[in-house]
Amino acid sequence: MKTITIKFDGEDYPARLIDVSGKRLISIDRLDVALMTKDSCYVSEEARAIDEGVFLYVPESMIDTDEKTLVQYVKEMAA
Repeated sequence: MKTITIKFDGEDYPARLIDVSGKRLISIDRLDVALMTKDSCYVSEEARAIDEGVFLYVPESMIDTDEKTLVQYVKEMAA
C-alpha cells in the first residue's frame, strides 16, 4: 500500500493507494471538506479533479492504520 500526499490550496493531505477491487486512492475527510462549499459545490476545477480521483474519504484516524484494517473499513463503507 503506497502513501502519498495530495496538495490542495496550500495544505497537504495524506492519502493511500490500496487494493480494493483494483487500485483505489483514499484520503481523509478533511480534504473532502476543503474541496466543497457548504452548498456541496466544488470550490474550483482543481477541487473537482482531485475529488474525482479519490475513491473514498476516511476519518483522519484511519488513514495510518494497518493495511488489512483499512481495506476492511473501505470495503464496509463502499458496500
